[in-house]
Amino acid sequence: MGTVGIITNPAAGKDIRRLVAHASPTSDAAKMGVVSRAVMGAIDGGATRILVAPDRHNLSTRAVQGLDLDTGRSVVIEVLDEPAHGWSGDTIAMASRLAKEGADTVIVLGGDGTQRDVAKGWLDVALVAISTGTNNVFPRSVDATLAGLAAGLVAAGVVELSQVSHRAKVAHVRFDDGSNDDLALVDLVLMDGQFTGSRAVWDPRSLRALIACIAEPATVGLSSIAGLLHPVDRRSPGGVHVIFGGAHESGVVRAPLAPGLFFDVLYSSVMALDEGSPIVLTGPGVLSFDGERDRVLASGAVATAEIRADGPYVIDVDATIAAAASTNHFHHTVGIPARGIEE
Repeated sequence: MGTVGIITNPAAGKDIRRLVAHASPTSDAAKMGVVSRAVMGAIDGGATRILVAPDRHNLSTRAVQGLDLDTGRSVVIEVLDEPAHGWSGDTIAMASRLAKEGADTVIVLGGDGTQRDVAKGWLDVALVAISTGTNNVFPRSVDATLAGLAAGLVAAGVVELSQVSHRAKVAHVRFDDGSNDDLALVDLVLMDGQFTGSRAVWDPRSLRALIACIAEPATVGLSSIAGLLHPVDRRSPGGVHVIFGGAHESGVVRAPLAPGLFFDVLYSSVMALDEGSPIVLTGPGVLSFDGERDRVLASGAVATAEIRADGPYVIDVDATIAAAASTNHFHHTVGIPARGIEE
């Protein structure tokens, strides 16, 4: 008990949306600061072992070097000996390694795509997701000190995971050609095209179909289309299916598809999607997973998607700290000499 893993994506928050939209960058120095605060929080929460996944920019490694660990607690910080090549496969491999190492919780710095890669490497990971990407839906903005504290409290058994987490929904995707299954945590989109290109998606003119696991109105990105048409939050079962284009558009929804960029999006139909109900997507086109073009679907090729709540255990930071506080975990009695009672 007490092992916390940390995965950092150095490329998060640096994609093309800084050129085509109004997205702000997340610097390497800022990410290193997040890692440092998360480690200190995890230790204070009770973690006795910190497993740091390396990255190509050595952000996490540099962040933990020279930390003042004079906390009075016995803790080991270990940098894993996994190679880092600078692509999404790194995150998948790191998550799988942390599972084998017996990590109790994992802190992940990145955007929706990074969290998806973690889920691909370890589907039932106990996750604290910290947003350091562009327009994130799955990870929330949270102070790293508190995120680390929550991860440590759960890892050390101070708070039960089942009390302060929910199982994330996943759009599971299988292909008729027998190729490897895939998944999305937020949304799956079929769009026109023959190549993945810059990966990030911000132009609605090529959209053909959208399947959203999370359809919350107050978000930025493709899933906001579904959220504004038929809200389904991240804890409710099922999702939303939107079809675009066609000869008879049903309406127009104005949605923020990237930071500072709003578009009028034409759609043909929108319907609630029950958990486990299959949706068939037929090529040609490109599949976007959680806002990034990732796979070309050949002409006539078929992908079948269905939403199931069997993804990562997402730890609620606020609920975790509140649960620990409710048991007086943070309260310590100061040793004051007892005074005699005068008779």
